[in-house]
Amino acid sequence: MSNVSHDSITRRSLVAGAAIAAGALGAAQATQALAADAKAGAASSAADAKAGSSDASQAPSWLGEPPAIFDDDCSEVVDTEILVAGAGDAGMVAAVSAAEDGAKVLLIDRMEKGFGIRCSALGAVDSSAQLAHDVHIDKTEIVNDVVRYADGKCDQRLWNLWANESGETIDWYTAHCEKSGGVKVELEWNMPEGPRNSMGPTGHGSLGTGDNIWTAEPTMIDYFIDYLGTFDGCEHRGYTKLERLIVEDGRVTGAYCSTGENFDSYIRVNASKGVIVATGGYVLNSEMMRALQPGLLAGLTGFFTSSQPYGDGIKACLWAGAQMEDTQTSMVFDRGLMAPDQNPGDPYTNGVVNGYNMSSQPWLKVDVHGNRFINESTPYDFVFHAASKLPNRAWYVVWDANYVDDADRFHTIGCSTQLLREGGDQMMGGTPESMAQQLQSRVDAGTVVQADTIEELAEKLGLDDVDNFVATVNHYNDLYDAQEDTDFGKEAFRLSAMREAPFYGMKMGGLALCTLSGVKVSPELEALDADGNPIEGLYVVGNDAGNSYDMSYPNYAAGLNAGRCATQGRHVARALAAK
Repeated sequence: MSNVSHDSITRRSLVAGAAIAAGALGAAQATQALAADAKAGAASSAADAKAGSSDASQAPSWLGEPPAIFDDDCSEVVDTEILVAGAGDAGMVAAVSAAEDGAKVLLIDRMEKGFGIRCSALGAVDSSAQLAHDVHIDKTEIVNDVVRYADGKCDQRLWNLWANESGETIDWYTAHCEKSGGVKVELEWNMPEGPRNSMGPTGHGSLGTGDNIWTAEPTMIDYFIDYLGTFDGCEHRGYTKLERLIVEDGRVTGAYCSTGENFDSYIRVNASKGVIVATGGYVLNSEMMRALQPGLLAGLTGFFTSSQPYGDGIKACLWAGAQMEDTQTSMVFDRGLMAPDQNPGDPYTNGVVNGYNMSSQPWLKVDVHGNRFINESTPYDFVFHAASKLPNRAWYVVWDANYVDDADRFHTIGCSTQLLREGGDQMMGGTPESMAQQLQSRVDAGTVVQADTIEELAEKLGLDDVDNFVATVNHYNDLYDAQEDTDFGKEAFRLSAMREAPFYGMKMGGLALCTLSGVKVSPELEALDADGNPIEGLYVVGNDAGNSYDMSYPNYAAGLNAGRCATQGRHVARALAAK
């Protein structure tokens, strides 16, 4: 990598690029966008020709204008073959995979190191661990189930890619974990029998030194960054943010990036084979979220993310002429724990980041009037969506002194797991003692209330109809005794009683993990322009890529999204390296 001189991108073509992006946002932003006949990724001369007749101000305010960065603003020019923007599940895997296949790679992230590979679960089909445990997942069944969750508003070919290549991707990652000397990967293969919503043994979680979940991610971040640096012409740069893609003669040839802890200097990166955008979506970008998913925000208490997904990659793609997906989706946990006097709302101004995975247990859940309103044995975001119809968008989870026996019988999976079991989620599972300790800490904090009677529980939770809540609890106890939920159809083994004091309860809202919508892509993860044509040299993977979800995330296929991100990153990187 070296410093060289290049022809500057003109300021006039930059303005024209904004006009092109405005015309390519898709149907969801059609009223704010320009005419869709603006060709994405057009040559600078063609863009100049359009600049005089297009009004870039029609672009939505959250997109704004591309930053005015040019060659003479840059302190360095870096030559590479593949630029990977974002060092998370998709980007980290992409960068290392491309380097192993002989490509020169520059991996950047706006954080010091990046988020790395998610430890709690990577979803896959036909991994070596699954075959070793005699786990066989029908690819046709699981892909069609995912498509059903999306109501068909996705590209099934992208899910076929995941099903066909995720096993090899996880095996590759597992081998590197073994080489790291401090991390191991374990499959969750022990699934409960009889749930109405199918649960597949897909989740591969990683454990660090001493079987500590929290050391796995930092260990593998350091390992992969060091490993990447062993390849000639490959490096990782932290505190380096994608600002604007460079489009020359209809092709993305590189990018302008800001660098430094304050992002106050600039570099130009030339990527001869292409740019892979993997910056993780836009859940922390308040302007984008308020414009694109306002209904979601009203029910949130905060965010559950350790990365910095501010929409940098998506906006850069749109400025280069790519097209935004029509509908927007986020992954929301049912774990936004609040004090009884708090309410969900705009998480950017009054967010309460306080997650508690006990709330994913299928105990009785009621509204502020004390009425049951849902089958509690459903994917995490179902109760969040149902609560959007409730008076205060909140719900209340209640249980009694037999919570350990309940959790053992419920046999939930993935990151809702409460107790260690053979073939279970070893990352999140614990012991009766650890459950009691976590519960007591929240009672002490005032976010979980404890009571000696059902009436007292209702009053402490702030329910507005104590008598109605008592009647609901009595009826729920009758359903448990009959071992049949005639109201909502919950499985018998996930019913429970509310009879033995002390009683517990907590008020809940949604906790957003990530956005799951982004740039429209081809089956090969190429960014698409307003006419649906691939933009040469621009690839989008992971949570920056669209065409995979609509409204909900099938989280009972544990690790599905993280596995999708990693698989897409590896697939694109290997294809680019081979060019």
